[in-house]
Amino acid sequence: MNAIALNAVGFRYDVNWVLKDISCCIAKGEFVGILGPNGSGKTTLLKILDGMLKPQEGRVFMDGKPIASIRRNDLAKTVAVVSQDFRMTFPFTVREVVLMGRSPHLAKWRFEGETDLRIAERAMELTDTMSFAARSMEQLSGGERQRVFIARALAQEPQILLLDEPTAFLDIKHQIDFFDLVKSLNLKNHLTIVAVTHDVNLASLYCDRLILLRGGRMHIEGHPDEVITEANIAEVYQVTVGVDRSPVTNRPRITPCIGADPKNRSL
Repeated sequence: MNAIALNAVGFRYDVNWVLKDISCCIAKGEFVGILGPNGSGKTTLLKILDGMLKPQEGRVFMDGKPIASIRRNDLAKTVAVVSQDFRMTFPFTVREVVLMGRSPHLAKWRFEGETDLRIAERAMELTDTMSFAARSMEQLSGGERQRVFIARALAQEPQILLLDEPTAFLDIKHQIDFFDLVKSLNLKNHLTIVAVTHDVNLASLYCDRLILLRGGRMHIEGHPDEVITEANIAEVYQVTVGVDRSPVTNRPRITPCIGADPKNRSL
């Protein structure tokens, strides 16, 4: 059964359509990457999946139910989001931030109980953040903060995890650590994961399937082998790249052709 289904979805902020005629299905337990240049509608699509935005056209289904019919609090029990730059206004500790993930499961005016604390601690164990649970978020590195935000998302006990450029400000080590962790959770916990990213090579390495957007429409979707081609990258990103296969993973990878003009290159 599909975790997510979109049927001819269209969205606009004003007169211009940001997304148009988006139709696709994401199976339960699948790890799907969303690629595309700036302004192609990636983050808007993720906000629609999160229920933050309502499309003007088409319908979105979660677990077979129209997302418009699901109450916000109930949706938060199913879907969790990790964004690229979540700012904390107050100096919360790591434990306090992770416990925030339990809020959708709490009745009005109810505080966290022992069960909530156990779930939060389990989330911190999975993300290797228990060792600094008492530290302030202000004292953490970028990589540590992102692990905390994953722990908070896991404390929601979601079935679907949405990632919006979560490694945008991380160095290569923390990028790999982050995706290793997310992939492990995808495999061991059967989490459905949808990740917006600009890193084509990391998407190729970790994702089961890719969706490539161009101008708010789906240019192509499929296995990384089908999506990451010289022709697709040149047409969508307007840049020339070489595509070969990683000797380690056998997945496609891109190498920019510096100074080349895709308009003058036969594909």
